[in-house]
Amino acid sequence: MTSKLSSLTTLTQLLVGYLAYYLLLIENGVGISITHIIHYAHTLPIKQHVLIMGLLPIYIAIVIFGAATLGLLAGRWLEDFLIPSIKEKSAKSSFTN
Repeated sequence: MTSKLSSLTTLTQLLVGYLAYYLLLIENGVGISITHIIHYAHTLPIKQHVLIMGLLPIYIAIVIFGAATLGLLAGRWLEDFLIPSIKEKSAKSSFTN
């Protein structure tokens, strides 16, 4: 079965992906940005520093792909609930005219 992404799902994925990318790059005080993790790693002993720096690309990949998955799920959910109700309203209005 082939699945085609609709424009709403694609838009939702882009928005959530951009938000995840923004949160990774901007120093926001929550502690999830890349610069915060790097600054924190510099205060650790060398073994822990190397471990954190080695796991940093995995962390970035999980955040980006997790955001894309959430965007896909949110887009599909919006399609399932918004599109049928809009079509139903337009069908009722065209039927009464």
